[in-house]
Amino acid sequence: MRRRAWLLVAVLGAAACVAAAQAPPPTAYDATFARFLPPIFRVVLMTALCILGFGVDMQVLAYWGMNPWGASSRPPGAHLPLTHEHEGHSLPEAAHRSGADTLYLLAVCHVAWATVCWLFYRANTDPATGARTLYAQAWEAATILGLIALWLAPGPFRPLLRAWLHTLQRLATPSLRQTIAFSDVIAADVLTSFAKVLGDVWLSLVVLVYLFAGQRLDDRELWRAEMHLAVPALISVPYVVRLRQCLCEYSTSRTHPTRSTRPLYNALKYMSALPVIWLRSAAAPPSRAVELLWYVSVLVNTLFSFWWDVTNDWGLDLLHLPSFRAMLQQPRARLPPLHRRTPSDASDDGVALMQRHGAHARQPSVLRAPEKPLPLPTSVYWVLLAVNLVLRFTWSVKLSSHWQYLLEWQRGLLLFEALELVRRSIWVLLRVEWEHVRTTSSFYRPT
Repeated sequence: MRRRAWLLVAVLGAAACVAAAQAPPPTAYDATFARFLPPIFRVVLMTALCILGFGVDMQVLAYWGMNPWGASSRPPGAHLPLTHEHEGHSLPEAAHRSGADTLYLLAVCHVAWATVCWLFYRANTDPATGARTLYAQAWEAATILGLIALWLAPGPFRPLLRAWLHTLQRLATPSLRQTIAFSDVIAADVLTSFAKVLGDVWLSLVVLVYLFAGQRLDDRELWRAEMHLAVPALISVPYVVRLRQCLCEYSTSRTHPTRSTRPLYNALKYMSALPVIWLRSAAAPPSRAVELLWYVSVLVNTLFSFWWDVTNDWGLDLLHLPSFRAMLQQPRARLPPLHRRTPSDASDDGVALMQRHGAHARQPSVLRAPEKPLPLPTSVYWVLLAVNLVLRFTWSVKLSSHWQYLLEWQRGLLLFEALELVRRSIWVLLRVEWEHVRTTSSFYRPT
């Protein structure tokens, strides 16, 4: 496994060496912002935010009295195992045992060390132009090396590193016969929200390659590296991983008595993200037809992903066809319910219901309490639905690496990355909550 990891780093490093010579410079780029906050520090900040969000998720799930990662939580006959048999090989399980405080401490360590290195980086930039020098690049490298030492040092973080490496190994397995655990699904979905940060990982490798070669990396060469096809390729990796997981889930369910086509529809959702990533990157400058096709791809991917979030990942009835029929028949007296909570609904998925055009148990009004309690007030769910839709659109647009070259977008892209990680943290809570309701007869109670 370590040999594979070093081989991957070597391949990416070799590609980074020739990145600058394979693409023309962009026409507009915010060099000032790139000098102020280089890619390495952006990666560390987004990583810390992701760890912080994971810690909040673990703490909220503990407050709700839920531990869906342990082996004892796996219900009999569940289609997807919640975690793998070997204890400690699941990242959520290891995080649950370590506690949210450990994750918070890890996030603080990332931010603190990155801040120290950033201050030294700024102190060693060219005072006249703000451009990086070799000494400034050395502090960029020190940022990464210090965090690697933090993870490898004996202490509370090593179990998390071990679990994360095992998770990455399972995610990188190319087999279509692999048993997919729910914990791996969560990890891969989180990586899709981290996809844009992987483009900055590529730029960080370029910086390190130039440093080890004893050369100063100027702005023009960094711009060329950002236009390299490695950027959209790395952004695509998490979506390809989830696509493979969906195909694995469908392939391994052949012996199941009630085989569902849901994994295939889910695979289409992740496939719909690839045109958004590649259309503008592969055609520069894009033609009018490519531009129009890209906008259509953004719309399709966003609406499909939003519908899947609400209907299948969160188990809400709002966007089900029978709910629309109920509104048309009695628009004033009947509103679509938020949650399906009956045992019969727990075994159905949204696609199957739409295919059969069948009815399912519903509450006559959103004002009435669901059959089983929700952890949040109904009004909060409506707010989360609206926020999820808006951030889905911004994230789909941002998946195209084309936008990172526009001057007016540069400063806002980092904010969009942070908002997407916040959205994913909320998504994880509701996804785990629905999985718990769907696969167990007992319901959690706040502690």
